[in-house]
Amino acid sequence: MGELASLFTRLGFTAFGGPAAHVSMLHDEVVTRRGWMTEQHFLDLIGATNLIPGPNSTEMVMHVGKERGGWKGLIVAGACFILPAAIMVTLLAWAYVTYGATPQGESLLYAVKPVVVVIVLQALIKLGRKAVKNWLLAAIGLAVFALYLLGVNELALLFGTAALMLLITFVRRQVIATLLAPPLISIPKPFSAVAENAPVDLGQLFLLFLNWTFDIVNQTL
Repeated sequence: MGELASLFTRLGFTAFGGPAAHVSMLHDEVVTRRGWMTEQHFLDLIGATNLIPGPNSTEMVMHVGKERGGWKGLIVAGACFILPAAIMVTLLAWAYVTYGATPQGESLLYAVKPVVVVIVLQALIKLGRKAVKNWLLAAIGLAVFALYLLGVNELALLFGTAALMLLITFVRRQVIATLLAPPLISIPKPFSAVAENAPVDLGQLFLLFLNWTFDIVNQTL
């Protein structure tokens, strides 16, 4: 609990740039430096938080706290991450109301904006490289982004993309099973024995190498 409180209190005071930047910093702490969870587990949690209303970075912090310390860890991590931000936002709100309309205040705000944009872009690129593992995911991601720009509902895109990936995986496995099961079952001898006693069946040879190709593609995807 002490380790969770220390980590998320520090992140609560130092993390800025919005949820994307927060999640990137969280990834560095819990996956890269501490090894509390795997890359895939962390990405799965990001996917889950996108289906839950509310701030993604706060939800991610609570997920990590729950994984590390149970329900107590969830409460400790969430409180230590939220309270520093709440205090700072209150102070910044007072400063903005008091000094925001002054030339100095406006200059400060203009200076902060590009810094925040760079931090968010850096976080998105870093996480995107880990999430987009092959050309299929990249193509689907671009299509989803285009549909989002056209105004399609976010939840529809999330659930639709998940259903599409499940369908692609199911169809691919069914096709492989249908094509490869009969030839593989019908081969009664090792390949060397077949080669000695009978001419090579080009159809079986094709399906054999097709099986290897699909195995490689399946491992890549």
